[in-house]
Amino acid sequence: MSVVLKAAELLYRAVNRVRRALFRAGTLNSRRLPRPVVSIGNIAIGGGGKTPTTIVIAEALVARGLRVAILTRGYGGSASGEAGAIVDRADPDRFGDEPCLLAEKLPGVDVVVGRDRFASGVRYLENRDCDLFLLDDGFQHLQLHRDIDIVLDLPGARWHREGRRALRHATFVLTRVDRLTGATFEAALEPVAFRLAGESWPLEELRTRRAFAFAGLADNLQFFAALRALGADVAAARSFPDHYRYSVGEIAALRAEAASLHAAPITTEKDWVKINDASIGVIESSMTISGLEEIVERVVSLTHAGQRSPDL
Repeated sequence: MSVVLKAAELLYRAVNRVRRALFRAGTLNSRRLPRPVVSIGNIAIGGGGKTPTTIVIAEALVARGLRVAILTRGYGGSASGEAGAIVDRADPDRFGDEPCLLAEKLPGVDVVVGRDRFASGVRYLENRDCDLFLLDDGFQHLQLHRDIDIVLDLPGARWHREGRRALRHATFVLTRVDRLTGATFEAALEPVAFRLAGESWPLEELRTRRAFAFAGLADNLQFFAALRALGADVAAARSFPDHYRYSVGEIAALRAEAASLHAAPITTEKDWVKINDASIGVIESSMTISGLEEIVERVVSLTHAGQRSPDL
C-alpha cells in the first residue's frame, strides 16, 4: 500500500508543479480581490498547524486595529459548495470543524466558507467590509491572487503536496519545531490549558490524571505523545481519520471505554468542536511564532491606501 500511496503523492506533486508553472507563466490567471489577501498554507499533506497559525496571526492583526476576514474552504461541511457562507454558529456539519474552531477562537472575525474563495470574497464584500483577507490553507489555491504567502514547513514530513522547491515562492517560511530555538521564523504549537467539565485547569493537572486519548488529526501520534510529555498517564489511545465525524453512539462508546479504564476521555480542540461535550476533556493549544512582528508589519503595510489592490 505504501508504494501505491507514494505513487499517488508523486503524481499529486507533479500536477501541482505543472499548475504552479502555468500560473507563473501567465497561461493560467489568478483572480484578484479588491482587498489584500494573505495566504497561510504548507507543502505537506495533512496537518501542519495552519489553523493555529491563522488564529495567532489574525489575533495580532486585530490587535493592530485591522478588520480581518478569513476565507476557508470548509472541508467536510455542506456549506463548502456555497460561496460566502459566514460561520454564525457552532455547526461543524454545515461549516466544517476548522472554520468552527476559527470562529470560536476569533470572536469578531468573520470566517467565510466556500470552495471558490474568490467568489466567497466577492460575496462577502457585497454586504460587509474588511481591511484584508486571510486565506486558510491557500498555498496551492493559485486561482486566487495572494499578496503574501506564509508557508509552514515540516522537516521530516512523510507525504507532500509539492516538493520543497516550491518554498522559494513563499514570502515567509515558518519552520515547525517542537520548541523555539531562537531562530527567526519558527513555529511551535504549545499546549496552554486543560479543560474538563466546564472548567479550565493548568496543565500541571494532567500529571494527576489517567487519560483515555482519542483524536482525528492528520498526525494523531503527535497529540498522544504531547499528552504523555505533559505528564498524563495515557491508559489507551484511539486514532480516527483526519476531520472524522463522530456519531452519538461512537462518543458514548468512547466515554464508556474511558470509564472502564478509570480514565478521563481527552481529545484535541479540533475534535472537541464537533463533539461539544463538557464531560470530555480538551487540550487547548496556541501557536508561538518567532518573527511574528515582522510578518505583521509586512501585512499591515499592505493595508495602506496606496498599496491596496484595485477595486473590481
